[in-house]
Amino acid sequence: MRLSRLTVLVALGLLSSIIFAQTSQEVSLKFRYQQGQTLNYKVTVEGKVNLVSEIGVASDLQFKGELTQEQVVKEIADDGTVTLLVTVSGKMRITPPTEGSQPSEQKVPTTKVMMKMTSDGKVLEVKPIREEGEKSQEQMLAMQDPFQALTMSASAWSLLAPNLPAKPVKVGETWDLSGTVPVPLPSGQSASAKVVGQGKLVSVEKKDGSEIAVAEIQTEVPELGEVVTKMLPLKEMGVDITAKGGTKSTSKVWFDLTKGLISRNEVNSETKLTVVIVMPENVGGGSMTLQTQTQVKSVIELVSVKQ
Repeated sequence: MRLSRLTVLVALGLLSSIIFAQTSQEVSLKFRYQQGQTLNYKVTVEGKVNLVSEIGVASDLQFKGELTQEQVVKEIADDGTVTLLVTVSGKMRITPPTEGSQPSEQKVPTTKVMMKMTSDGKVLEVKPIREEGEKSQEQMLAMQDPFQALTMSASAWSLLAPNLPAKPVKVGETWDLSGTVPVPLPSGQSASAKVVGQGKLVSVEKKDGSEIAVAEIQTEVPELGEVVTKMLPLKEMGVDITAKGGTKSTSKVWFDLTKGLISRNEVNSETKLTVVIVMPENVGGGSMTLQTQTQVKSVIELVSVKQ
């Protein structure tokens, strides 16, 4: 009996030491792209936009989309800073708020940006890519249907790479995500948004021969007003627009430590805005105030890596 108890105690001690060693080990979460690499991600997006007018009339616009995101590694600097050509395309199924209206499937305008970021995911620069003098499809959509454009732009936030810790971390440790993020705009103008947040390493696990770090990330952009007003080019039509509000998101990231790449990212975000629109005098003038609440769930999965 004593021998059995001793055996159990030794086994528990060994198990505890193994678990402690795993949780106390520091891991480095760094992107390790390779020159000429092409990464293909599958993206599923779904959510809804709730609009409330100043007279209290509410309506819901629901959407669900399937997108692809291609990342082509164009350049890698000595310090690990990478330049990526990112192309996003796909389709979106939109259900309008009008009773009896049928859902419509629309092609999401192909968007190309040149993005420069550090090895820990901090975005340094984002530049839209299009032919000189060409008005982007996103800008045309924004002029035709600004709130549909706002819906698609809200989902675009989840496609940005999350900031990783600058230093190695242990399971249970956190890192700060505060900073400024450049935002690409259809008009070609520049804008930026201040971000606050925190990341936490939840676990490190083995899967298909790779070591995977699982992190939970919470971020907030307290003020998106400048980005929204610049994104919706209504002033070209003589319409004045102001916006206030921000967005919050929570995400769970699976980072492949063996490959130095994100294998999966699940993001839930909520954006609340108050928009004031003032019409030009030549169409009767007047103003309206709208409150919008956009909820988006996105899942980004790595499909293939080609050299």
